Amino acid sequence: MPDRDIPTLVTQGLGRVIFTARWLMAPIYIGLLVALVLLAVKFVQKLVALVPGLVQMSSNDTVLAVLGLVDLSLVANLVLIVVLAGWQGFVAPLLGSHDGNQPTWLALDFSAIKLKLIGSVAVIAAIAVLESFVHADTLAPATLGWQLGILLSIGVLGVLLAAMDRLSHSNTKE
Repeated sequence: MPDRDIPTLVTQGLGRVIFTARWLMAPIYIGLLVALVLLAVKFVQKLVALVPGLVQMSSNDTVLAVLGLVDLSLVANLVLIVVLAGWQGFVAPLLGSHDGNQPTWLALDFSAIKLKLIGSVAVIAAIAVLESFVHADTLAPATLGWQLGILLSIGVLGVLLAAMDRLSHSNTKE
């Protein structure tokens, strides 16, 4: 075997190892599905606890309880987006089966995923800030300021990501 073939063999072997390493993501996605089940259990638990005391609750407490349910659903959506996008992008191509019954929305590109993720994080942060402002009298002004600053930073990040995606799409069309 000539010496010049050794680098080629090493490169091909390394490429196979890196390509196969995508299977390491499968247990992570399974773990995230378990976390999704746990979120569903916590959602049902909070909903069942909310119903008996609903009549005695103030409007603010009811809104906060419902926002807690919305918060859980947004986190669950976030987990589901990550699992579906990651599976579609890294693991499903290895299986080699392309199901014709697969919905078209499942083929998410990473630009769309980024925006969906940052949007979900922004809404989750907004709910946390809203809950804090309802109880503003019990929190330090610095805490409220930090929460508001973080929320605004997430919003600016989302706008910047959207602008970068728009610029990159306009550059590829030219």
